[in-house]
Amino acid sequence: MDLKPDDDRPECACPADSRIARHFDAAVAKRCAKGQEHAVLPVSEHLLDALLPLNPIGRTVLELGCGRGGLLLRLVQAGAMRATGIDLSPASIAVAQNQFEQAQLSERVHLSVGDAALVPLENHDWVVLDRVICCYPDVEELLANTLPAAKGIYAFTVPNSRGWRGFLSRLIEWLENGWNRLRGLPCPGYVHDIDLIEGRLRAAGFRLRHQDPGFWHLAIYERVAT
Repeated sequence: MDLKPDDDRPECACPADSRIARHFDAAVAKRCAKGQEHAVLPVSEHLLDALLPLNPIGRTVLELGCGRGGLLLRLVQAGAMRATGIDLSPASIAVAQNQFEQAQLSERVHLSVGDAALVPLENHDWVVLDRVICCYPDVEELLANTLPAAKGIYAFTVPNSRGWRGFLSRLIEWLENGWNRLRGLPCPGYVHDIDLIEGRLRAAGFRLRHQDPGFWHLAIYERVAT
């Protein structure tokens, strides 16, 4: 697939959105030019390992920041009934669509370009944000838009903000952000306070189901039945 970043594409409503989209469009184009596979990253594999025992069969799944669709495809292959993927990067969505078509599962997925913090979201059984929260400067806005969409499970991975892991996460983000600015790639990352994120989840009626506090903090929350 020959994908190129569209430099003539209009800017997104928010400058941060445009930076994120262009960053990942360029990354996808680079991988495609090299003929590299669009593999699921280790942190995403780890999240899959935690989600699959919860039984995706018959579930509806919404992945925000679905990227190239690897994780979402695996959940559909494991039995998810219907999947929705939203991402800021048109090139990533194109690759994801191609992956579903090759797997002959395109009829069970709806993929679109959009901002997870702003677009209207339909309710799904599971909502997944894998390495996504760290791309948004305003975590409160993102959580406010996405938490109501989760009928059952809300799962996410973020850079750990706690203890010595948090110190290293912030140092790494600071170095990467500085290096990217020098290269003309102003797409900053953020290490958001996990206590704040989890507090918003509890306030919205979720309880912790599973967590793994590594350098990438993985957490799965479940909505409490009322």
